[in-house]
Amino acid sequence: MDTMEVETTTVYNLLGRHWAVGAPVTSTSFDPAGQAVAFALADGALAIAPLSDIEPPQERYRMPLDGGRATILPRQKPVPPLMKVIVSDAPPHLASLGTSGFIASDHGRLLHVSASGVTTLVANHGSPIDLLAPVRAGGILAASGATIIFYDSNGDVGWLHQRTGGDASAMAVSPDGQRFALGADDRLLVRTFGPRPEPAVSYEVGSVSTLSWSPDGSWLAASIAKAGIVLVRLADARIVRLPNYPAAVTSFSWSGDSRILLTSGAYRVVAWDLSTLVGDNERPASLSTGRAGLVLTKTVDTHPERSLVAAGYGDGRVVVSKIGEPDELLVKPPGQGGVQALRWSPNGLHLAFGTSDGDAAIVTFPPHIFK
Repeated sequence: MDTMEVETTTVYNLLGRHWAVGAPVTSTSFDPAGQAVAFALADGALAIAPLSDIEPPQERYRMPLDGGRATILPRQKPVPPLMKVIVSDAPPHLASLGTSGFIASDHGRLLHVSASGVTTLVANHGSPIDLLAPVRAGGILAASGATIIFYDSNGDVGWLHQRTGGDASAMAVSPDGQRFALGADDRLLVRTFGPRPEPAVSYEVGSVSTLSWSPDGSWLAASIAKAGIVLVRLADARIVRLPNYPAAVTSFSWSGDSRILLTSGAYRVVAWDLSTLVGDNERPASLSTGRAGLVLTKTVDTHPERSLVAAGYGDGRVVVSKIGEPDELLVKPPGQGGVQALRWSPNGLHLAFGTSDGDAAIVTFPPHIFK
């Protein structure tokens, strides 16, 4: 990967802001208004940091007149502390709702937390909320036991569905908002989005722990307990099983054209080229991405505008690789626990991540660092 010349051992300090937040980071989300990023913590708090930086990297970027090596000057001021907001006594589910701020769960309640930390009650379901899934057109889907509830952008109940069977273990809404998928009772269920989500299409795949739709809605990827992943092509109900992962796959991400699925769960980023699933091919081609090592990947996320993927490892390392190529940029060296949450901002300028030892960070990339 062709990058601006930056000493990789100092990228974390030169481009990043990082904080010790006092508890493991369980998830992260960007404010829809582009003002802040929130880190959900295992102790029930949200740690909120502004995306604006008092010393942004682009203002410290220097290019010599003779066209020599570009450099970024070190920070001159300490990074301001982030803000912590107590929302629960248990790890909150975190998502976005509406046009700004964040949604966090507190047992059976949904709370809106603004970028400035103001907390208001959105809804009180009563029973504990197990899962949240954002709806691209607006609103949020919540699972509570065998009950599925759609809350609109104002927090009002749009519809509620009492489902028979066991609790949902995973949930995701299709990109077009017309369907949603559930993992329950060792099956993958696909239903029409709405107050009467029947009939359901059911696939016997095993216990589902993570679900992800491709951007074009044609594929579903499911992580199956002790059995790798299962891909389901909705058009013809084709099922492709990809076992033999060294560890459970906890993170999926897709290329924008839905051609490549990237996953965690191995000793490097695993990239599957689904366009090679033609004819009698039983499995897609694998694209070697980044470098193989001795530590498992924990989370992956593709850049929203470039053919790049960020990956967080169990030793705290964070890298950015070009999909299908071995070169990688070391963003964060090992340390501060395993990376449990990692996400690009919608504009691709910021990468937020957090670790099991309570390290939270935002790395902001200058516009020309990835050539």
